Amino acid sequence: MEKSPHKRLGAMFLLQNAVWGAQVVLLSGHLAELGFSGLQISYVLATASLAALCSPLLAGWLADRFWPAQIFAGWSYLACAPLLWLAWLQTEFAPLWGIFLAFSLLHAPMMGLTNAIAFRHIGDMRRYGRIRVWGSIGWVGISWLLSGYLRLWERAAPGQSHLGDGLLIAGELAVLMGLYCFSLPHTPPEREKGKALAFVEAFGLLRQRDFAVLMGVAFAVSAMSPFSYNFSFIFFVDPVHGPGFAASSASWILSLGQLAELPLIPALGWLIAKMGLRWTVCSGIVAAAVRSLVLAWGEPVWLLVASQALNGYYIACFLVAGTMVVERLSPADLRASAQGLLVLCIRGLGPLLGHGLAGWVYDGNALAGGGRDWQTIFLVPGCVLLAGALCFWALFRGPPADGGAGRR
Repeated sequence: MEKSPHKRLGAMFLLQNAVWGAQVVLLSGHLAELGFSGLQISYVLATASLAALCSPLLAGWLADRFWPAQIFAGWSYLACAPLLWLAWLQTEFAPLWGIFLAFSLLHAPMMGLTNAIAFRHIGDMRRYGRIRVWGSIGWVGISWLLSGYLRLWERAAPGQSHLGDGLLIAGELAVLMGLYCFSLPHTPPEREKGKALAFVEAFGLLRQRDFAVLMGVAFAVSAMSPFSYNFSFIFFVDPVHGPGFAASSASWILSLGQLAELPLIPALGWLIAKMGLRWTVCSGIVAAAVRSLVLAWGEPVWLLVASQALNGYYIACFLVAGTMVVERLSPADLRASAQGLLVLCIRGLGPLLGHGLAGWVYDGNALAGGGRDWQTIFLVPGCVLLAGALCFWALFRGPPADGGAGRR
């Protein structure tokens, strides 16, 4: 183990989130411009959730048993690149859906796998936030680059769309990320090949009350995420019933959540020490609920823009802190698989349900004169998220925040 691999792990998260952000930030707008319905947009984005039902657990099993995690990640990202380039060329729903499913099968395991690599090498888990923040920097950086890219085209060729170019850029970044993974600290399997399947054993962790509560609430909360990820961009560029921003401005606005992560994630260890794991995770869910309810309210414009920063608090205090809870509740030889199980909930089962629900609500709230009833569309996730926060607060007890110290 290297004495100080933190910079290299930080660069790993930066490149990973740049790849992810480049392909997803503009995708819903691109699909809407191709003429896809709300359900079709949701179905394309749901490929990530469909893939997350199986591929993260399989990848965790391979990383726990047979294949060094950094090698597995490197080849996966190199295989993602041509699929993203091919998706860039598509204009019809069926072939685009099939290509995205293949891409998602390769990409879905990477979030859990890079977390497992990081946790193996950082030593003190409290340092995780200071490393993971580079992922937020990567997302903000690519969002701003895409915003500037779109702004140039808006001036040079008004009325000509380049939202789909994010897929091409993501493919180029995937090649860079794949090659970089081969240089990461060596992360060999920790399990013996002859023992039982690690990903099957990971389900046994659900017998722990706190682990089961976390997974259950993560499922419900993540089921609401497609309302935001699928349709926020379309809401912000809606000239009649939304704020009516240019595409380049909407891309920048949606990056405010990741911008808010920059001070929050490095401070996550301090927040957990002060608030405890239960309150930290619960407050992250509340932040997501408030953001949805502000969008449902629909005005003033400055509040709609400012509310996007709450997504950063949600990511830091629910998604990132959730991985820390899993790391604390899992035995060392099941951690990669346990992280994969978390990905199964927050990227797979929950969003898979949510994509269908969000698409149905979006299509069902079309207005006769054109546009959408955004108040109803965003009110649904706001109410469900508040209920999820209450359930987590009531049922989760939580391990001590710092190896036996700190409030719960």
